[in-house]
Amino acid sequence: MLKIYDAANHIDAQLVLDELLGADIEAVMKGQFLSSGAGELPPTGMVTLWVVDESQEAKAKDVIIDLESRRQSCGPAQDCTGCGETVEGNFACCWNCGTMLPNYSKSF
Repeated sequence: MLKIYDAANHIDAQLVLDELLGADIEAVMKGQFLSSGAGELPPTGMVTLWVVDESQEAKAKDVIIDLESRRQSCGPAQDCTGCGETVEGNFACCWNCGTMLPNYSKSF
């Protein structure tokens, strides 16, 4: 196993883990239960992500870079074609019904 990501917190780690798993990269989270030690442990580096197959390191890094670029810039909100709900531009699918959004682009 190879450490691929130091998360800011458990939620950040889960979002990145979901992206990695969605890209068919086997990964695991470690340290997610250490938050109870806050104040006794260093504030960073507690929650980490690890790729199981080290040959997937480059692909995993590409997925993380893509996710971070999408976090920094998002497109305009749009209405879902499935249910009509307004969805913010940083989502690929509707939070309400799960329909993929037609105008979603990874490269805003």
